[in-house]
Amino acid sequence: MLRRNAHLKLLITSAVKTALAHFYFLPLRSRKDYQQMTAQASVMKSPGRIFSVAVVGASERDIEILERVFGITRYRQRCYKLVVINDVSSTSELTRAVDADIHVLNVTNPKAIVCWQRFAATVSREKRKPVLRLGQKATDESNVSEFVIPWPINPAKLLQTLDNFTIRHLHYYPEFEIGSEVEPSSAVVHNIKAIGTTTQIKQEARQKAIRVLVADDSLAVRRQLTIEFDSMDAHLDSVADGDAAVKATEQEKYDVIFLDVVMPGLDGYSVCKNIRRSALNKTTPVIMLTSRSSKFDKLKGILAGCDTYLTKPINHNEFKEITQKHLVKSMEK
Repeated sequence: MLRRNAHLKLLITSAVKTALAHFYFLPLRSRKDYQQMTAQASVMKSPGRIFSVAVVGASERDIEILERVFGITRYRQRCYKLVVINDVSSTSELTRAVDADIHVLNVTNPKAIVCWQRFAATVSREKRKPVLRLGQKATDESNVSEFVIPWPINPAKLLQTLDNFTIRHLHYYPEFEIGSEVEPSSAVVHNIKAIGTTTQIKQEARQKAIRVLVADDSLAVRRQLTIEFDSMDAHLDSVADGDAAVKATEQEKYDVIFLDVVMPGLDGYSVCKNIRRSALNKTTPVIMLTSRSSKFDKLKGILAGCDTYLTKPINHNEFKEITQKHLVKSMEK
């Protein structure tokens, strides 16, 4: 028995060594391809957010296509889960579908229209959202509405339509990152503007004129934050060094202040200490937005008086959630 186990161990060790030898003697390009595939696989283990899609009145063939397409979204930043509703769906099934993130109606199926009327009657006013229409044949792509899924179903266009819906109506946009050195494209700017923010902040911004200060020596970061706050109808002052930030806080009352840590002149910690001693902004929320992520740096930020310490890059949804929380508190004072 011991001899057999030793022999088995020897075989396994030999196989591992052979595999490693093959790997290291692979051509350089093949080895890089392998490493890239491994990296992609490790990323794929962490799926993004799951959106439920309630489809009313789809044919069996369409349901089969939707299930296949949604199956391949398992490891995307947006994953889609199908909820099928038809004319024989029970009241409990209709109730579950009410909470779906996206509602799709097959407009070519007369029974689906009747089913939709039953379904719509169970949806309260506050839960109603734009409805995607499935089954309209696209004759001219330039005239296709964002709420139409052309038929026959094209997987790429289907996912593009659903992705756009999650951006513009569910405000889910993790692709846009604050702190990325990539210059925002025109499509990114368009999507952020389409998202907007909560009605409360929009109304407050119009009435009170929300003022925000950003101090960061990165032009890319200042532009990214300009895009974010333009969508909130907020007035943004941006400076590139610590001394200019201190001067701005001595002249203007702000609703929220963002500080980088490493800047020309005074660093973010020193600026924050100055703000906490200022007459105008000593109670203003200060958010550190920096690439320094060590516990020691975070502790220094807290001791300097910051309210929140964020590590760059941070995606749009996380940034928006934290910013809105501080803005709401600031406006309630």
